[in-house]
Amino acid sequence: MDWSEIVELLGLDVSADHLRKTAYGLIEYDNYIHGFNGVATTILSISDLHVPFQLPVNTFSEYVNRIDILQINGDVVDCQALSKFPKQYRISPIEEIIQARQYLIDLIEYINPKKVITNYGNHDKRLANYLAKNLDTDTLELLPDTSLELILIDGFRHYNKRTKSKTWYEPLCNVFDNIEIEYVDDWKCKIGKTWFIHPLAYRKNTLATCEMAMDYLHRTERELFDCVCLGHTHQYGDTKKGFIRLLEQGACCQVEKMNYMDGKLTTPQKKGFAIICQNENGDIINDKSKVIKLN
Repeated sequence: MDWSEIVELLGLDVSADHLRKTAYGLIEYDNYIHGFNGVATTILSISDLHVPFQLPVNTFSEYVNRIDILQINGDVVDCQALSKFPKQYRISPIEEIIQARQYLIDLIEYINPKKVITNYGNHDKRLANYLAKNLDTDTLELLPDTSLELILIDGFRHYNKRTKSKTWYEPLCNVFDNIEIEYVDDWKCKIGKTWFIHPLAYRKNTLATCEMAMDYLHRTERELFDCVCLGHTHQYGDTKKGFIRLLEQGACCQVEKMNYMDGKLTTPQKKGFAIICQNENGDIINDKSKVIKLN
């Protein structure tokens, strides 16, 4: 029935347009009062922590007990000791991994999501790249590709040669009984119809990398998607290409301390993260999804 037919059926002395506006207004008011806003899943996506440069967990205080999925979009550890960039000091990879594990525990306990989903970034892969250059193939089969596998799934033992001690670190999948921990062994993962990606590719202009990723996903993935949320660039971006929302989410690290691009006249790095809200079908709710800018 159209609104004119409804007015006639109910015997109302109002116009069809008036009834329509009143009806939708009452629906919005009812949704506000009862806390129902069409959101079935709220996702907090953070990327580029670059431990030991990570932001404090209270950066996300607004989202405590309000998040369904904590999505970690790569580059948890910096692996600065294995970097090709010059450095004045360094923290060993094992120290970074131990710090990163504790940070993730603190973060998960603080936010208290229902589920955690993690994919790796290019810095997380530095461990495998370093090992591949320095060990033979047979030895590599004994070792993980990323530090995230050790932290989230496998656990690891620290052999401290100075103190001649051994410390076992339980994987996070065994630390939390009531929170599901999922590690996606890839640079991308899909939740609902949103892709969260941390590619190796990088283009200079804002959202250029995100557009390139969108084109790649169109060519390689058969399933429909309506959003691409991109880590890696340490930049902000938010636009739509057709029906696809493109987001560059910034970095969750102290970018002012990561000065390896100093003097190269690059765009200043940005701190931030993304909130993605989806309906029960996994579609993005555009007016409730956004990039949170921190600087």
